[in-house]
Amino acid sequence: MITARRMKPEPLGALLVRRGALTSGDVALGLGVQASSAGRERLGNILRQYALVREEDLMAGLSEQSGWPVYEGAACLDQAAASRLGGAFMQEHLVLPCTDTAGTVFVLADPYDTRATDQVVSVFGSEVRFFIGNSDTIAAGAAHFVKAQQGAVEAGTRGVQDAADSLLEEAIDLGATDIHIEPSGDSVEVRLRLDGVLRFHRSFARGDHARIVNIFFNRAEISAGDFMKLHDARFDHVCGNRRMDIRLSHIPSVNGASLVLRLLDKTRSAVPLESLGYAPGHCRVIERAVKSPGGIVLLTGPTGCGKTTSLYAMLNHVKAVGIKVVAAEDPVEIKLPLVTQVPVDIRKGHDFHQLARAFLRHDPDIILIGEIRDEKTAKEAVRAAITGHKVFSTLHTRDAVSAILRLRDLGVDNSYIASTLKCVVAQRLVRKLCPHCRIEEFVTPLLLGEAEQAFVNGPGQIIHRADPRGCPWCFDGYRGRTVVAETLFIDDEIRFMIEQGLVNEIFLKVRARPGVITMHADACRLVREGVIAPEEAARVVR
Repeated sequence: MITARRMKPEPLGALLVRRGALTSGDVALGLGVQASSAGRERLGNILRQYALVREEDLMAGLSEQSGWPVYEGAACLDQAAASRLGGAFMQEHLVLPCTDTAGTVFVLADPYDTRATDQVVSVFGSEVRFFIGNSDTIAAGAAHFVKAQQGAVEAGTRGVQDAADSLLEEAIDLGATDIHIEPSGDSVEVRLRLDGVLRFHRSFARGDHARIVNIFFNRAEISAGDFMKLHDARFDHVCGNRRMDIRLSHIPSVNGASLVLRLLDKTRSAVPLESLGYAPGHCRVIERAVKSPGGIVLLTGPTGCGKTTSLYAMLNHVKAVGIKVVAAEDPVEIKLPLVTQVPVDIRKGHDFHQLARAFLRHDPDIILIGEIRDEKTAKEAVRAAITGHKVFSTLHTRDAVSAILRLRDLGVDNSYIASTLKCVVAQRLVRKLCPHCRIEEFVTPLLLGEAEQAFVNGPGQIIHRADPRGCPWCFDGYRGRTVVAETLFIDDEIRFMIEQGLVNEIFLKVRARPGVITMHADACRLVREGVIAPEEAARVVR
């Protein structure tokens, strides 16, 4: 690999004056423009933009300064290498992969663009060959490639576009929450997340991969062929009478562009609290917490456990014409009447903690903070609760008691936690057995594994399992999901223990109370009732 010399080079301006390519006055003008840009623009680019030096002289000067040779071959684009770099990257950094007699070479207008050289080396290895080239020729080659790529997307075969549309509509009809498009050696695998579990759906020919990705890129307004960058974007899709918000996430894997499309139904409405599947004991605790004045109600659990759905149900339970409700969400998944919903947008300075602070000046009664993820947001939530507002939010913790530890880790003092926290609901989502084809069995010692045995009373109990063959109403014995949960209501005794920092004692105390339903006990209830299988309880509740 040919690289720039490590010894201190002669300044480009002085070098070009010595070569007779421009005058010292031209250099002074270029340096003045550079100073006005706070040094962010390279002198060579300024001299080129202001036409102070011929392109050939600048290339020769950069070659002498850097040690890179000037490329004198034909600008014959290497299509495969260009696809791996992406047209947007080539245009931004003025780099052009060309097919040479000895293989692929990389022609750059600026040998000191380390972002460009580092990216090329990371993608193609350290033995690549670099040359200095004419900036106009490089720009024209990159633009031609981008135009050809866009033309392929726009013109693409109707079959590939239909396949992309049908993939979205199949996933929506099946009730999938996510579509995973993952290139492998010879094909592109598509998996759908149904009821929280990834399932293989179909595969595409590897030759269609770039076109399929670019179809979704086009809809999300991402540059065609820009496969080397991370992307998070969105677009709308209408399927029948349902309007879907599609969230696109792209990462450049070793096999090519990997996409995940998250499907959010804009037309769905909030589910009533009593329809979520909580045990009657949990419902009583939650209703008591959400209707009490002031304080913080927290939903905890991992990503995808239904926290946002439960928050919406709680808001729906308490909102009214006489109550001002404001919500900061990332993203806004369901539009609620009588609720002022604001999407998080970090680029505009609309983070959770900034919105929570602004909400306090908006005369609210109830504030929803989509997630407490940092110290600033935690303290704004506590501040809102201390000033008499009702606050709903979520945390990522394994159980209800751990929410107290998490708030402490985020810098909230024990006394503030004790005085503001009203209730914590920890939950998971479990797949329900299909009632049309579930299999009934008696428990025997050899029937269940060790993990599953923890959710049954022992031999002789009737349990139900999924029929993997499925039926016309399900895929493989499962249909829909329900919630398993545990609740922690902060009464005077628990409040005193929080103030004293006795969190471990809280864990033991709560579980010793009669009538308390832990997450494990809730899962056992659902197994007894035939709603879920023991193996599903063991998979989700650990």
